[in-house]
Amino acid sequence: MATLGPKIFSLEREKFFSPYFFNLKTLNFVFDEGPNVFTTFFASDVEEFPSVILEQIDQVLSKKKKHVECSGNDCCWDIGPKETLIVDNFAPEGTPNEITVDTLELRRLINEGIEAKAKFKEQKEKDE
Repeated sequence: MATLGPKIFSLEREKFFSPYFFNLKTLNFVFDEGPNVFTTFFASDVEEFPSVILEQIDQVLSKKKKHVECSGNDCCWDIGPKETLIVDNFAPEGTPNEITVDTLELRRLINEGIEAKAKFKEQKEKDE
């Protein structure tokens, strides 16, 4: 099982050449986990479907289901009571395309991400 290491919820100012997006602030989720499988999963599928994934985790942790398999935009996952396997469906050939993480840790990180995103949106609205 991979250790995800320090997570980074960073607010960055990105400059685009388009006048519509100049100085746009973005929230980035970056994880120190070797292959970028978890970062890809978090930035695409968790970002798009956080409540669905949390519900799936809760179904397994509450023993309503033994495990849940699902596929999202970029990854597929198999949630078990102890571990969750995440597979990046589009990882470049020759690079690791899967990671196994602790299911409780995954749930905690998703909740932290939701909180970070809410704070980011609140701050962004204040800045506008």
